[in-house]
Amino acid sequence: MAAQRFLWNNAPRFGIYRVNWNIIRQDTFVTVTAAEARLGPAVPDRFIGGARPVLVGSVAPQNGFVEFSMWWGLMDISYLNIWTDVLVF
Repeated sequence: MAAQRFLWNNAPRFGIYRVNWNIIRQDTFVTVTAAEARLGPAVPDRFIGGARPVLVGSVAPQNGFVEFSMWWGLMDISYLNIWTDVLVF
C-alpha cells in the first residue's frame, strides 16, 4: 500500500481531477478521500466546513494516473481549497 496527499487550491465544484503516479495501473485498487483545507502553518489542516459533504466519485485508475470527480453540497460555493489523500493497494 502507498499513499500521497494533494492540496487543490480553488478547486472547482463538479471538477474532474487527475493525479499522475507511476505505480497506478488500470487494474490497481485506488481510494481517494477529501476534506476542506485551511491554508496555514499546519499541514494538512483538514476540516468539515459549511460546504459539507465533500464527495469523491467516479474513481478511474489508468496506466500512470487516476482521475476522479469531486463536488460538495453547498451550491453557492463554487471553489474550495481541498486536501485529498490517494491510497493505492
